[in-house]
Formats: sequence, structure tokens, C-alpha cells
Amino acid sequence: MIKKVFILMVIMIASFVIFTACAQDDTTNQPVDDQEGDIEQDVQPADETNLSPTPEEMNETHTVVLYFSDNDLTATYRINKDVFVRNKDHLAKAALEAWIDGPEHEELTGLVNTNVIVEYVEELDGIANVSFSKEIQGINLGSSGELMFAEQIAMILQQFGFDRTQILVEGRVGETLLGHLYTGEPIIANDPESYLWVEEKDSREIVLQNVAFRIFEPYPNSEVKDQIVVRGLARVYEGTLLYEFEDGHFILDEGFTTATEGAPGWGEFEIIIELDEFANYSGRVILFEESAKDGSRINELKIPVNVIN
Repeated sequence: MIKKVFILMVIMIASFVIFTACAQDDTTNQPVDDQEGDIEQDVQPADETNLSPTPEEMNETHTVVLYFSDNDLTATYRINKDVFVRNKDHLAKAALEAWIDGPEHEELTGLVNTNVIVEYVEELDGIANVSFSKEIQGINLGSSGELMFAEQIAMILQQFGFDRTQILVEGRVGETLLGHLYTGEPIIANDPESYLWVEEKDSREIVLQNVAFRIFEPYPNSEVKDQIVVRGLARVYEGTLLYEFEDGHFILDEGFTTATEGAPGWGEFEIIIELDEFANYSGRVILFEESAKDGSRINELKIPVNVIN
């Protein structure tokens, strides 16, 4: 009897050990996500949590007015440009940085290398002080290009309430920036309305031009009879331009006219020279202006023509 009870107890213990081992093995072989189901439910997909916001989402959009030269560096035009800033106090600096990046319009060009850095823009006694990195001194524009350069900076900052802008390099004022224009004093901004929007840019063909005159007609060396008609644009002091018509030996006609607008704007003008008595010869119309400083003759533009019967 005791032997039977002992055997029964051994069988029960063995059964318990086998059952426990199977239960542990079953738990071990369960899928991981079943064991950690609660943790998996709290994890978000990576593509929903690691998206970086775009500049447009991080910043506010502001439309500013920028100024760029045409490809011939003969005039400056206005365009609108959207810029993005987090703090509106940095809008003037952002506008200048967009100006350095250059225009997208195919008929306009930038004046500054894109490696130039706008260090800061700050107000001092009502004057905008803008400091550029030293790379600004590496551009080569000539006297007229340097004037446009300073003019465009002053006009960009004018929209932020500054009528005068002091240009600095690495925080220091210099007598000249690129070797031509005096920059020891602030640059005074012009009237924005004296600049055309690029959409208003004259589409007429310019057949001859210089810094003061743009001629639509006549073509150089064209044939004329009875009269010479000269039409174009002038950027001259008080809009006054003078002309002469000569045949290489004598002045056959001379006079002056007034354009519809004086410098720095471009004004329309027309000159008609009557040819009452003529023979076949070559002549030329000479346009010029008188210097406001000393009355000397400056900015001559010569238009050759052929007079025929």
C-alpha cells in the first residue's frame, strides 16, 4: 500500500514539472508584440513625428520692394519680393539679403556677389546703419555702377522709414566703398515714384544709348530726307538737353529741348530738325547736356545719318 502511494506521488510530481515547463516554453515563444502590446500602442510612426517644418511654416511672409539695375546698368527698376522672417524686426536685413541673392527677372541684374554678408541693420539717430562683410569691397562696378549700388541700398531701407542710410564695412565707416562714391556721410534716398516697376519697363527698341540718353530713332547711319526726327529718353539735369546737327565742317542746326522728367528719372523727348536745303552728305546729330557744376559739355551722344535727295 505504501509502495502504491509513493508511486502515485512520483507520478503527480513529474506531471506538475512537465506542465510547468510547457507553460514557460509557451510564454517564451509568444510574439514580441503580444508581450509588449501596451508599449507598441504608444509609439508613433517615425514619418509622423520627425517632419521638419519648412521656412514658410516657421516664419511669417512679408512682401518687400527691391531695386535692381537693368542688364546695361542704365536704369534701376522696382520689383516686389516675398521674404520670410520669424521676427519682423529683422525684415530690413532680410530684404537686403534677398537683394544680394539677385533678381529672377531676365531683364534685371544684381550688383553684389552672393558671398557678401549683411552683418546687421540698426537705427542710430534716425539713420539706418547697415554693415556688410569685407567681401563687399571686392565688387567692381565703376563710378556709375557704384552710384546705383548705394542708391539701391538706400531705396530698399527707405520703405522701413529711413530717409538716410549709412553704409559700413565690418562696422566701420569709410570715406569710399569701392573707390568712387564718397560714403563718409549717409546716402539720401530718392522718391520711390521716380523708379518704374519692372512691368512698366519700356519695350521699345533702344538703337543707341549712353548714361544720359536712350535713342529709339533714328537708327545710326539711316537715310533721312526733308527732316530728322530724334525720339528717345533722357536723364539729364532739370530735363534740359541740347543738340547740334553738323556735316563734319559746319553746324547746320542747334538748339535745346526739355524732357518730360529730369534726372534721376528718365524723361521722354523729341527733336525735329528741318532740312530745307540739302544735298547728299553724311551728317550727325550730337546730343549733350551742360554740367550743373561748371556748365561744361558732358555726356555727348553722336547719331550718324545720311541725308539724301
